[in-house]
Amino acid sequence: MITELILKVAVPRYRPGGKIIARAQIGRLQAWVSMGINGLLAAVKMALGLAINSLALTADAIHTISDLATSAVVLFGFKIAAKPADKEHPYGHGRAEYIATLIIAIMLGVIGFEFIKSSVGRLINPLPVSAGPWVLVVIGLTIVIKAWLGQFSKTLGRLIDSSTLAADAWHHRSDAISSVLVLVAVWGSSLGLTALDGMGGMLVGVYLIWSGFSIAKDVIDPLMGEAPSKELVRRIRQLCQSRENIHDAHDITIHKYGQHQFIGLHAEVSSLLSIQEAHDIAEQLADFLQEQLGAYAIIHVDPIDLDNPLVNMVGEKLNELLSSSQVFSGYHDLRVVETQQHKVILVEMEVKADIDLQQQETARRQLADNLKEHFTDSEVDIQLSPLHTYR
Repeated sequence: MITELILKVAVPRYRPGGKIIARAQIGRLQAWVSMGINGLLAAVKMALGLAINSLALTADAIHTISDLATSAVVLFGFKIAAKPADKEHPYGHGRAEYIATLIIAIMLGVIGFEFIKSSVGRLINPLPVSAGPWVLVVIGLTIVIKAWLGQFSKTLGRLIDSSTLAADAWHHRSDAISSVLVLVAVWGSSLGLTALDGMGGMLVGVYLIWSGFSIAKDVIDPLMGEAPSKELVRRIRQLCQSRENIHDAHDITIHKYGQHQFIGLHAEVSSLLSIQEAHDIAEQLADFLQEQLGAYAIIHVDPIDLDNPLVNMVGEKLNELLSSSQVFSGYHDLRVVETQQHKVILVEMEVKADIDLQQQETARRQLADNLKEHFTDSEVDIQLSPLHTYR
């Protein structure tokens, strides 16, 4: 409810349940709210930590200060990501969000390491901590506030599908959890268990390193070019198959730059269509994918002969051979080219993941030989689909 209210006031273009047309504005809103709250909490924690001589609470204050820095990174990342495409960056600046997320992860790890070093010194030379009930109450309130801020960031991250906001939500939740550890440490130390303060600081450091590693692991894959989800590939095929005159789609490639997606695919259409008809179908499909997925699409048309008896016989034989294949998962682009000089069976085979090149080549030759045995009057030309294309 509070999140919805903030959105309505701060982002007038936002409509609950509707299309998000203010993505960058929502990202910047999260950053400014986070910086305002974290600035206040950091000042309170630092003042209390110094007042009661608690390393764990002081470390937690520095953790909260680091949240200020990461929110500034979020703000900068969304500012860069919102820039339009230019000559140097024709695909836009969407991956700036991933870079911002990685910076946050690195900052968490570095800060966590520094906490551990300081905590080891406090374990070796423990100092008394004096904390009254009011201090514990204040720490408890900071936990509640940080928990809400983490949920706020998570909600906005899901709303605009942002890994950067998801990472910042992790950071806020880690601050809340570390504050719980600090609460225990301060309470225990005030009862004479002075080692708990150093142990609390160390646990905060370990948790920060783990959080940074988790965030970095999730963002490195899209930076390097991760595989699209099976759901997205399936959705693209379903959209293609729903169009009149398109039999199927294959060789689907997907590139993602932040929220900008670029799709390439081969659409199978009847070989009886004219070039102009096939071109119009491809153009209409590209517009349809833009409308449904918000993605720029390039369509290559593949003509197929659904009424050729030989094509159907070859297809039946391929299905039979595929049922026991350890290398191939499917096929497409099955055609038969007949001239006065020769007859050629052409097909592109889909290779299963984690099959080395030698196995692929051996399986390709064996399949070609098998087809030649059954279709003795035909040549066989088998191509292998690269792993970056999907069906």
